[in-house]
Amino acid sequence: MGKFDVSALRYLESEHFRVLMALEMGMKNHEVVPLPLISSIAGLHRGATFRVLGDLLKNRLGSYERGRRYDGYRLTIRGYDYLSLRALRAREVVGSVGNQIGVGKESDIYIAGDSDKNDVVLKFHRLGRTSFRKIKEKRDYHKKRHYCSWLYLSRIAALKEFSFLEALYKRNFPVPKPIDACRHVVVMGLVDGLTLCHVDSLPNVGEMYDKLMALIVRLARYGVIHSDFNEFNIIVTHEGEPIMIDFPQMVSIDHENAEFYFNRDVQCVRDVFKRKFDFDCDEFPKFEEIERKHNLDVEVSASGFTKQMQLDLNQAYDKGQFEAHIEEGSSETDEEDEEEESDGDYDPEELEAIQEEAEEQKDALKQENRFTNWIESAQTRLNELATAEKLDDDECPQLISMDDEQQKKYEAAIKETEQKLKELGVSDGEADDNGLEDHEDVTSANGEKYRKKKDDSRGKVTQARSIYSTGSTIAPAEIKKRLLTEKNKSKKEKLKVKGKQCAVQRGRRQNRDLLKEYEGWDF
Repeated sequence: MGKFDVSALRYLESEHFRVLMALEMGMKNHEVVPLPLISSIAGLHRGATFRVLGDLLKNRLGSYERGRRYDGYRLTIRGYDYLSLRALRAREVVGSVGNQIGVGKESDIYIAGDSDKNDVVLKFHRLGRTSFRKIKEKRDYHKKRHYCSWLYLSRIAALKEFSFLEALYKRNFPVPKPIDACRHVVVMGLVDGLTLCHVDSLPNVGEMYDKLMALIVRLARYGVIHSDFNEFNIIVTHEGEPIMIDFPQMVSIDHENAEFYFNRDVQCVRDVFKRKFDFDCDEFPKFEEIERKHNLDVEVSASGFTKQMQLDLNQAYDKGQFEAHIEEGSSETDEEDEEEESDGDYDPEELEAIQEEAEEQKDALKQENRFTNWIESAQTRLNELATAEKLDDDECPQLISMDDEQQKKYEAAIKETEQKLKELGVSDGEADDNGLEDHEDVTSANGEKYRKKKDDSRGKVTQARSIYSTGSTIAPAEIKKRLLTEKNKSKKEKLKVKGKQCAVQRGRRQNRDLLKEYEGWDF
């Protein structure tokens, strides 16, 4: 465990934080944020923005990514830490940062000091690290989103934990004192003690066992379950009192898996005391014996509690029926109720993401309807054509018969054609063969085909050769197509630029745009 390096924070100016905030805002809708968008959001000239980004990249507060299609900048977790610390310093909540005192699969814990030099604890949520990436299986921060930034998920986790911490502290639960929360950082009071996993002996093992079990039951009566109640999330003070920590995974007792989580918390405590202190007790709380007394899960919108369940609970409480909601909550809730949660449960960023997803679904539905309509119209057309082919001969239109005058003209034209053929020396039987019955096909050495008389010598070519060689059995359209193909092959093909080269061209284009902006400036 090392010290959190905040030395660069004192050298950063307001322009640096404006660009960092522009990166944060741009990453709401972009995986990588282009330079023109950063410049526009930050309200700085593009040249100044580029200079500031260079300083940020040196301190690893941002990163530059270049791909085949897009290139731009991304806010790193270190830059997100600096934004949070600056905001907390402006609120006079944090004045100094010290060493790391704890590390978990989804967070880092540091000790810090406020403006009055009192010790506080900073919990930085780190969702997305290698030890914690199965967010859809372990948590429900993403709601129904398919894609979400790890930074934004860390922010939701921090705000969720702070809301639980504040609600439990008001009801005198043994938890650290909540102070403030900003982005993915939760500030809380320092607890002087050791986690249960580092405690080797207890003065009264049975008393501590009873306190922990009573704490699980009390949480359940308030309507919530810790879901991760183990030796790593319990701090034992020097006075021998247990303190709970780590609350993002808390769920309502109306959750579909509430009984499983409750039994798991109880079993974790039993296993720890049996392994570390050789203490085994057959008496432990059961989920069926829990009786709800309060509705803390409604206040903090715990997982598994929907809008319809809240309405049912309020109606039952007005009538004095405190067990009515438990019976209704045990049944399955409709997905429509979950979708109709009030907008007050979301922050502006979450609402914006939900609205964008709804618009995408509408566009996909329109496209699907358009495709369906096209298929239906095509099917209707095919049915019409099939029906037309099945028409009887009586229904088909008859050919118009020729009158006597037209018949005479037709016979005269035939006679005139026959007369011209006789003048040319072609008989009726020879018309189709072009007078070449006594010829045969011959291929020369160079591959040229011609016809010659059967009793002529091999090299002697008759006049029919020119008639055969000048004719072609290939359609004119095919000849034209082949000629165009040969012509296109002769042309030089353009180079297909991929990957790094595309990014280089984009960089040059951006530089040209930047020079155009500077034209006419007096320095």
